[in-house]
Amino acid sequence: MWVTQTYLGKVEPDAKIFVYYLFEDYNSTQGEFTERVQSRLEEMGITYESNVSLLMPNPRYAARIEAEVRGIEKLWWSLQGKLPGVFVSTSPLSAFDIEKGNYYFASFHDTDPTSAAEVIRELQRLIDNQLAHDFKSAKPEQKNKLLQRLYNAIEAKPGVFGFAIDLKKLTKKH
Repeated sequence: MWVTQTYLGKVEPDAKIFVYYLFEDYNSTQGEFTERVQSRLEEMGITYESNVSLLMPNPRYAARIEAEVRGIEKLWWSLQGKLPGVFVSTSPLSAFDIEKGNYYFASFHDTDPTSAAEVIRELQRLIDNQLAHDFKSAKPEQKNKLLQRLYNAIEAKPGVFGFAIDLKKLTKKH
């Protein structure tokens, strides 16, 4: 999902990771670099679908976005002199708490294409590891849903051994 007008609004609700591309719009070198790196980041957005919310600023709204990020003062000051870069968090900026330490920042400061490619590869590894961790630690809801559907489909009425299974209820996804 791409949110261009604001970073702090409601973003992908089911995302497990939030990735924000940050740059200084008044710096022409960073603007040109952003255009080159954006397509690679868009490919990542397609790969991870709704698990990762990848947000890139629309230059028309740069002042508003800057004001929102500036509102998280410790974050704002920690980014000074390190942009452009990619900020990764397990929570959206609207719920972000720098004290919890659940974030990562990778700088494209030198705007070198080779180092940018390495940063993107590292970002992919980080995202893959986080998603794998989330998957391993997730509760087995899928099995429970199947068992719940099976339970709901069983009816006590004439059938084999006094029970029947309503196949429509069994295959219906809720």
